Amino acid sequence: MEQYAKKTFLALKNPYHTVEKVYPNVIDKVRAALGKNGYAFYTGYKQTASISDTLMERMEAGGFLTHTRDRMALGGRAVDMQLVNPLTGRPMTGSSSGTALNVFYRINDLGVGTDGGGSVLAPAASLNLYGFISPLIEEKHMKRFRKKSTDGISFSPSAGLITRDMDTLEKAAGTALGLDLNKRERQQNREKKSLEYKLAETEKDLDIFGPREGLIEYVRDTVREGVILVSKEGPVDLMGLGDTIFGHFGQDTKKMQERSGKGLMRVANMCGVSALTVPDRGLGRCTVLLGGSRPEDIRALFDCARSCQTEPDALTERYFGNLSMYFED
Repeated sequence: MEQYAKKTFLALKNPYHTVEKVYPNVIDKVRAALGKNGYAFYTGYKQTASISDTLMERMEAGGFLTHTRDRMALGGRAVDMQLVNPLTGRPMTGSSSGTALNVFYRINDLGVGTDGGGSVLAPAASLNLYGFISPLIEEKHMKRFRKKSTDGISFSPSAGLITRDMDTLEKAAGTALGLDLNKRERQQNREKKSLEYKLAETEKDLDIFGPREGLIEYVRDTVREGVILVSKEGPVDLMGLGDTIFGHFGQDTKKMQERSGKGLMRVANMCGVSALTVPDRGLGRCTVLLGGSRPEDIRALFDCARSCQTEPDALTERYFGNLSMYFED
């Protein structure tokens, strides 16, 4: 219980200004969740009306206990000028910025955000975290929030998940989707053999860091049943700033925007596909996997993601995993 208590102490202290609201009585639910599910994960939710009470209740019943409401980038902006990425010292990637940071800082084990044009996948990648989105998560509810991006592209957001490890992500995705992602079909081996992997970097005349319109067409044409599109991306918001407002002023800022390391992660939701980001070696780098949204497609995404995993950075784990440093006399 000590570690759960420290998470709440840190959330209440809020040293990085990432938390909007804390639910300290959540600790009273931990023992019951452990008995029912075998685990209890503290969960933070992006401060937005587009995350439904139904989803929160389902996650709670599945052992993902509501712990915080998290700050987000104003207006859903792709960079958050009020929060800082602790690894780069630069503006934090948005718009689920506080949600990703609260997972990174160990305040929460799971973050639930919304993704329109990379707003879950990109913040996760910028901190070397895992991210997952799918249009199947609360699909009917999310369609009520259809809007236009800063660069004029119409879309409905998807709910998305952010974690520090694959096991937690798989459990959370299964709960959010109502699927047993550990279930393996009888025909799994045959299905695996029929899977096709397409590497975005091998495509001629495709600039994954260029304008979104051409990328949307490419992803929609490429991702279908039995096909997983693989893209190596990053470093996110390290060498440039992936923000339309910043990039629209001229060729110099446009080039800096394109150096932000955000590629197909910006269009996954707009294409209506499920997507998963796996941290890669190097700061803010990741493998982006895009696939269909049938149960077997999503299982295939997770199987593929496990084969892409690398060891977490030991120094980062040791430093930011030490919650006691916030409470030293």
